[in-house]
Amino acid sequence: MLHLILALLSTQQEVPAPVFADTVLPLPAPTGRHSVGTTTAYLVDSTRTDGNFPGGRPITVQLWYPALHDESQASSYLQEPGLPSLLLRIQYYGIDSAALGAWPTILTHSRVNPPPDRGPFPLITFSVGLGLIRANYTTLAEELASHGFIVALVETPLAGTMISQDGREIMDTIGITETPAGHRAAVVTWSRDVRFALDQMQLQQLPGESGRVARVIDWGHVGAAGHSSGGLVAIATCEADERVRACVDLDGGMASPSQEPMADFVSHGVTKPTLLLRSRPIYGDADFARRGITRAQWEKRGEGGKIALDSLIQRSHGNLRVGGVAGTGHMSFTDAPFVMASTITRFGGMIIAPNRGLLVISSAVRAFFDEEFSIRPGAMAEVTQRFSELTIENSAR
Repeated sequence: MLHLILALLSTQQEVPAPVFADTVLPLPAPTGRHSVGTTTAYLVDSTRTDGNFPGGRPITVQLWYPALHDESQASSYLQEPGLPSLLLRIQYYGIDSAALGAWPTILTHSRVNPPPDRGPFPLITFSVGLGLIRANYTTLAEELASHGFIVALVETPLAGTMISQDGREIMDTIGITETPAGHRAAVVTWSRDVRFALDQMQLQQLPGESGRVARVIDWGHVGAAGHSSGGLVAIATCEADERVRACVDLDGGMASPSQEPMADFVSHGVTKPTLLLRSRPIYGDADFARRGITRAQWEKRGEGGKIALDSLIQRSHGNLRVGGVAGTGHMSFTDAPFVMASTITRFGGMIIAPNRGLLVISSAVRAFFDEEFSIRPGAMAEVTQRFSELTIENSAR
């Protein structure tokens, strides 16, 4: 996981990277009964300063939420004015300029700042994967919001690629996560950012429309989710914050190739309900031949991750479920199937259709939280029966 993301972001290190032509597909409409609104709040944690952020840590919170229907304008895919030029300059994830140039023209299925529907609604925080922009999780956030969740994507410094409210470009160009120890420390820091955002929401200190949305949060039903390294942040937040009842890690690796833990909780296990939802690529012999490796060599590479996962299960005292979605790659848990499919297809294999992949992944996430929040008992069993691509491989209490 870590090495893949660092390689894809190598252009930020001024190292030439291949450019992949891509096609931008229409974003799918959410399937739930609720209209979806979105609003963005720019926060600063002035209690935490360092050399990079002497005035405090800039933290962006974008909310997607069940909304009353009105004639508000559709939200643009990219929010900050300087983001399009930044993505083009760094050749974001190796995507060609034509595809990246289309992103500013994309309109989402969310409307800007409509009044929230009558709540209360469960809250799910979301943390991005290394180097990613928060916009790349729009389809999953909209889908969950349309089914009655408030999704708070917490964008934190040096985790993804972000632009602060004053236009500052914030990326990790010094490699703070290149070592397991550095990654563990970063997970702690990013988790504190999420908890700061939770504090601001609960204390009704979000500005503007965001504050109105915060008032319809059901604080008895709060979860955390994230992708890749953000999945580890979600679990760390869940373990550290009593408000967070359950968490979902979307394809976040637990250990380095040398078997060093990538987050502190890996060493002692989890104590709260947790879903680990993993990518399950389907590779044929031709795919392995193109890479110059055998199937046995590929499986050997995965042994370290399996050892780390088995160890986590043994140490855990909470309800830990481990599942996978056949035909997915690491970037399948983002908007990549619609806006940068080459981040998945460039590795070969049989790939699940974009809309189907979103439906399976979002349904699994929703079922997990529905069950843990006692909204829909038995939801996990129902969703695994409904989708043949979805498997739940382990369960421990």
